[in-house]
Amino acid sequence: IRLLEEKILEIESALVLAAGVRVDALTDTEMLVPGTTANIAARAYMPGASASLNSAQVNAPAGWRVSAADMESLPDETGRRRIERPKEQAFFQVAIPAEANVTQPYWLEKTREGAAYDWSTAGAAQTLPFAAPLITAEVVFDIAGVTTAVYKEVEYRQLDRIRGEVRRRIDIVPAVSVEPATDLLVVPESASAQPIQLLLNVHNNSQDSIEGSAQFALPPGWNLEPAFTEFALPPAPASSTLAFEVSMPADVQAGEYRLIGSALVGGKRYQQAVQEIAYPHIRTHRIYSESKTEVAVVDVEVADVQVGYVMGSGDHVPAALRRLGLEVSILSDDELTTGDLSRFDTIVVGIRASQTRQAFVSNNERLLEFADEGGTLIVQYQQPDFAAQNLAPFPVAMERNVRVVDETAPITILEPDHPVFSFPNQIDAQDFEGWVQERNNYNFSSFDRERYVPLTEAHDEGESPSDGAMLHARIGSGNYVYTSYSWFRQLPAGVPGAYRIFANLLSLPAAPQ
Repeated sequence: IRLLEEKILEIESALVLAAGVRVDALTDTEMLVPGTTANIAARAYMPGASASLNSAQVNAPAGWRVSAADMESLPDETGRRRIERPKEQAFFQVAIPAEANVTQPYWLEKTREGAAYDWSTAGAAQTLPFAAPLITAEVVFDIAGVTTAVYKEVEYRQLDRIRGEVRRRIDIVPAVSVEPATDLLVVPESASAQPIQLLLNVHNNSQDSIEGSAQFALPPGWNLEPAFTEFALPPAPASSTLAFEVSMPADVQAGEYRLIGSALVGGKRYQQAVQEIAYPHIRTHRIYSESKTEVAVVDVEVADVQVGYVMGSGDHVPAALRRLGLEVSILSDDELTTGDLSRFDTIVVGIRASQTRQAFVSNNERLLEFADEGGTLIVQYQQPDFAAQNLAPFPVAMERNVRVVDETAPITILEPDHPVFSFPNQIDAQDFEGWVQERNNYNFSSFDRERYVPLTEAHDEGESPSDGAMLHARIGSGNYVYTSYSWFRQLPAGVPGAYRIFANLLSLPAAPQ
């Protein structure tokens, strides 16, 4: 029976193509807001005499109200001209229920448990990348005496000055969305009260002007100034950025604290942040999350050092280091070539710089001279070409990708009295807890053990021990560190132990010798 149904559909499709019949279905807004209406046009193009329109209707989710609309064009199409005109068209108005859920990928509708997604209630969508279209037009034709239906997704059409006509899928979105400018703040533990500057972005997604107030919900004992801020926004797309100052009380204990941003409009509170995934080669999708800023209060100290950073393939480590209160300068190619490196105490090299920054490779000797003259050079994970080009100060090898993929794999501290584990923060096994995704990448498979001091050992279950993930060497009067631990993941994720260990690495110039 299924095969017969498939063949009937194929024959009907061939009939529609042979007759030159096409259906277009458009709406006047891309973002549908619960409690509002949208206009839809269903248009039939029939160039030959063999086809005639039988009926047209719009199919919407259960509970939506669809009615015929008396209009000649969609509101956003007034004055536009098209070379091709539809032979028949029908207009509809769709009322979106106030309780309608936002549109998002079906595998994100239920809360994820760790790294596991739950789409047990997705129904037929379980076998598809995304759920079926939200609204479709169903147009029935008589073609050469055969009655057949054509289904067309209702889309939003916009004109792009460069790309021309662009079709976008329609989504249900909240009338208002809010998102903090910063989703993570790392604050060193302090005996005195600390102010935090916060920005909250408020977006109007509706076709009406709105007025309301915004605020943050804080942990007990924390203070917000002002307590709330009023705003007024014109119809979408419109947004406003509001400034707040949060006062943390003295002696806040190390831990994670959550600040929830929200907007109150028309008696309803909104506290969802929206991330729009939009690229020319894919359809637009929106992902929702709670509008929050996580504050990680960390028991961490760091020496007062000037830090230079050589960006590699791109990471968020510099921003993380600035959260420690340090001044971090991003080094350009010119600065690597001719700049005064002596103004820095510590220079950090980003991941895969040997592959993505020719200026780093060309000026590696300058960086080694910087260390030889008393500076500290910290090199994050590189790939085998780093060893092949002899960019390390002493012999090393990367014969294969020696790595530890289990983020919970035990770490053995080989030199507990080394400054990396003792100054200014005392490091122990707890500082390697709560890591995300992995431990390290591209460890040295072998190295000059008379020159380098291995600081840790770790390995995945069933693998051989590896102590090439964090090495320290004295070079002249300075320090050289190769560390393949995934700081580029741990620091942006706010892992407390990662901040404490990396603070010690940065502080090596000030450590007791």
